[in-house]
Amino acid sequence: MSQTPKEESRQNAKTLINTLSEGNVNGNPSDSGLFHTENSAPQPIFIPAPNTKKVGQGNAEITFGSDRPTGLASGMGSIGFVSNTIDLVVGRAAKSDQGAGVKQGTLVHNNFFSDAARIYVSEKTLIDHNFALAGHDADPARNGLSGIGIKADTVRLIGVKGVKIISGRARVAGFGADGETDVDGGAVAAAPPIELIAGNNTDSKSVWGGMFHPTEVVPALQPLVKGKNMVDSMAELHQIIGEIWSALFNLTLLQTTYNGVLGVTPISWHAAAAPAITQGNMSHVMNSLYHTRVKARLWKVDYLRTWGYKYICSTNVHAN
Repeated sequence: MSQTPKEESRQNAKTLINTLSEGNVNGNPSDSGLFHTENSAPQPIFIPAPNTKKVGQGNAEITFGSDRPTGLASGMGSIGFVSNTIDLVVGRAAKSDQGAGVKQGTLVHNNFFSDAARIYVSEKTLIDHNFALAGHDADPARNGLSGIGIKADTVRLIGVKGVKIISGRARVAGFGADGETDVDGGAVAAAPPIELIAGNNTDSKSVWGGMFHPTEVVPALQPLVKGKNMVDSMAELHQIIGEIWSALFNLTLLQTTYNGVLGVTPISWHAAAAPAITQGNMSHVMNSLYHTRVKARLWKVDYLRTWGYKYICSTNVHAN
């Protein structure tokens, strides 16, 4: 079975490594790509639109034009909107044919799913729809907005002195009391949502609550907890539980006292029962209450104090 060009290129690289390890540098296979020289990987040909200008080398290109997520009939540029766009893409069609790519010279359009990696910057686009992101059908901006999409097998945002993810308008001079607008001059919400979606799925799911409980619908996308508020609520809950503990403790003392008084009645069997009940209160109630109080205080230290080893607030990630 013949190898694909991509498989042949990988085999050449392995052969090259073996050759170098043997000390024979004069036997390098041709088109190996060693030291950033050309290699034999197949190069597809991008089909440009009439308004497209492209700059590139090999299978890495930057194109300048209008919004065009796929073919010439796609995007805001196909229906005449002003949608100036910069598309930085590497590895066109690299994921096609289960990662084997396409043959040399194959004509291709943009494909946000088979291209290896891209940064897409557009003045007007349906960014969620184009990248098939969860919840895009509910996007109210059907006429498009400016957008930036970054997609690859792995994406990292690295800030040596910090990273901020901020949504919402800036209040700057020249935009009135409500601050900056969107690309069409529309109003911007004071605090648009920030959504972290794992698995590209926002569908709710039904959960069976057991034989005596109805089916419950659990939303997949839920609001995050504010750490400080969570600490305050748990501290208040800890105090409430402590008050219940105190009430039960006092009830036990009162009941023990009452049992002692009741037990001295000379005309009934209460005297024999009082010591056993009192002993039971001490061993099974009072002892358990003390264990509960110790565990509650340790729980408070572990989870609600900054020095606790399971402190529920992050010391590095903050949200509002």
